[in-house]
Amino acid sequence: MTTKDMTSSDAFYQELTKCMEKGEEMSIRQIYSLFPDTNPKTLSWRLYKLMQLGRLQRTAQGYYSLFSIDGHNAAGYGYMQKKSQTVYDIAIEHGYNFYITGLDSMVGEMLHIPEKYPVLTVVEDAGIDELNDALSDNGFLVITESSRKIINDTVIKNKIDVFLMKGKDFSQSLDHIAQKEKGFVDLYYAVTRMEYAVPVPELSRIYQNLKRNQSLAPLKVKKAAKDRGITTEINWLIDLAKTTDRAKEFMGYQIKEVL
Repeated sequence: MTTKDMTSSDAFYQELTKCMEKGEEMSIRQIYSLFPDTNPKTLSWRLYKLMQLGRLQRTAQGYYSLFSIDGHNAAGYGYMQKKSQTVYDIAIEHGYNFYITGLDSMVGEMLHIPEKYPVLTVVEDAGIDELNDALSDNGFLVITESSRKIINDTVIKNKIDVFLMKGKDFSQSLDHIAQKEKGFVDLYYAVTRMEYAVPVPELSRIYQNLKRNQSLAPLKVKKAAKDRGITTEINWLIDLAKTTDRAKEFMGYQIKEVL
């Protein structure tokens, strides 16, 4: 993208912000009328990119409004379960980069969240051992990525308090709580890699609910997936809606072959 293109895109977004700053919706025709000298195809592309970035949302067929950043942020510390708050408080004391993620970042997005569930926490590599020791000293049963093999023991699995994972990118969190895109990707990873106690059908329902609520900006999800090292399958998940029925049928046969 050239400097000129970037300037034009920024000006486009700034003009929309002025017109929508009080929550107003605008039709595609109204948006086109604001930029009579710009090709409609260019405007459509810019609208698409803004939606992908989570700055704009389609409220109805042919209508758009601003997507508040609050739509990506979690409800906050006060809405987390008590155990998560305690983990948060302990982590704060040790000064490493961290965030609480998974179900705690999606409170309010689902009809039902278990009253007690393992706290999913991401911390920078340098703080893994120290935070693990601190949580263990406070009576928590902690599982890290390196110790996840012992989860095969059902008795241990049912008593896990904290899943502790390494992270490098902490930009998709606010006040040490993951944004919803990051929270979902971390939860997906924990369920599919670490036997986290959410059934796969429930994980699927969570994803569908987040999509219905327009709470997932695709580019933010892809950024979170890159940090977690699962870009290929998350890209497949996002692009699945664009896949033809015949292609899905073919994929089904390949999955059967693997199984």
